[in-house]
Amino acid sequence: MIRPAIFGIAIAAVLGLSPCVAKAQDQPSGDYLAELKVAAPDRWTIIHAGTLMVDPDKPLQHDVSIVVHNDRIDSVRAGKVAPGALAGVPADKAAYVELGDRFVMAGMIDAHTHLALTPSLLKAAQNARIKLLGGATTVRDAGSVPSAIFPLKELIDNGLAVGPRILASGAPLSTTGGHGDMRNGNFAATLNDPDPWGGVCDGVETCQHVARRQIALGADNIKIMATAGVLDDSDTGLDQQFTTDELTAIVKTAHLMKRKVLAHAIGRTGIAAAVTAGVDSIEHGSFIDEETVAMMKKQGTFLVPALLTPAVVLDQVRHPKPGGTRWSDNSARKIERLPDADPATQGRQVRMALRYGVKVGAGTDLLNPIGEELVMLVRKGGMSPLQALKAATTDNALLLGIEDQVGTVEAGKSADLVAFDGNPVERIEDTLRITFIMARGSQISDLGSVAYPGAN
Repeated sequence: MIRPAIFGIAIAAVLGLSPCVAKAQDQPSGDYLAELKVAAPDRWTIIHAGTLMVDPDKPLQHDVSIVVHNDRIDSVRAGKVAPGALAGVPADKAAYVELGDRFVMAGMIDAHTHLALTPSLLKAAQNARIKLLGGATTVRDAGSVPSAIFPLKELIDNGLAVGPRILASGAPLSTTGGHGDMRNGNFAATLNDPDPWGGVCDGVETCQHVARRQIALGADNIKIMATAGVLDDSDTGLDQQFTTDELTAIVKTAHLMKRKVLAHAIGRTGIAAAVTAGVDSIEHGSFIDEETVAMMKKQGTFLVPALLTPAVVLDQVRHPKPGGTRWSDNSARKIERLPDADPATQGRQVRMALRYGVKVGAGTDLLNPIGEELVMLVRKGGMSPLQALKAATTDNALLLGIEDQVGTVEAGKSADLVAFDGNPVERIEDTLRITFIMARGSQISDLGSVAYPGAN
């Protein structure tokens, strides 16, 4: 559904106008927005795959064709299907894609990224395209500037921008001075400025209001900064920041409004508090203990470790490059404290989760290709390549609550597909050898090299 209020902000951003200017002028009407959304012609596409993984829990298929009608998978058929073989469809109305020497599977899902860390809608749109070119046809945005991420989601949903399907969280909820307080490290901003993102809250009632506010803006899920973090310029440790009552209130509020909750949680007691409060996933989980992992298994809580980020940040701290990212002394001290800083303990939370049967999701916390996180899950987390592929498809789809739409290649599902040279079931690094991407039935062109900006 196109919402004129959001589109007024989106169009203003594209034109370089401020939201107040957009309000002062005539805002786009529903009819005008309908004209902006150009109706796509009825289209059919036949994709011949040499190897197809329809579902990571099922055997691979060989020499098969995927028939796509508009934005949905129509059928999966044995052998090559010629354009003229579709009943009622003229041969010249069906496109044909030959991937006979490629490995094809469902588009991957990045369950933890950040597309809009600044108010710039144009920058957010660039980031969305980068994520898509990295093989993620769906992302769960784990915290972004609301005035950018919600218009971006609508633009992509309505075919007016190129990018992955977005499940947006809006502003992450944080205590004053907590990991999501964007004023940290800036005395003047902390002294004088209101919270720029609108996610800071203290006390049960205020936290309930802020959670509801994000949902009113369009949040598909709610992000909580349950503990302190590494990348903000603070020296408040790495453990619990919200009180138990605040955490419980946020989770109950979100669940009443049919939204899942993801919790940034690094320190041991903070992880346990978030799980006890009933969050749906723990993000990072660096210092998790066995008691909490057992509780996660009992409650069905996911772990999304995002192993790639600490590896990237640690390298930037220990081996700074001219013109590269510079982290504060506080951030440098905190990253060195993580188990991820020691090669012997990297991925410990994943190995522990696997032992207990806790479901593990895949998320980068970066703009980098989701395949880079899958490589980390295998190399450091002890997953098999197939387990990592499952994390990025069916398990992530289940985590996001969209398993009826994405994650497998079957009739009725969204036509989200990715193809590789090689075979990622045998060699997970092949997920970085992308040769074809289709998102909601549209083939993505120009799969050239992309410069990934590093840690968000």
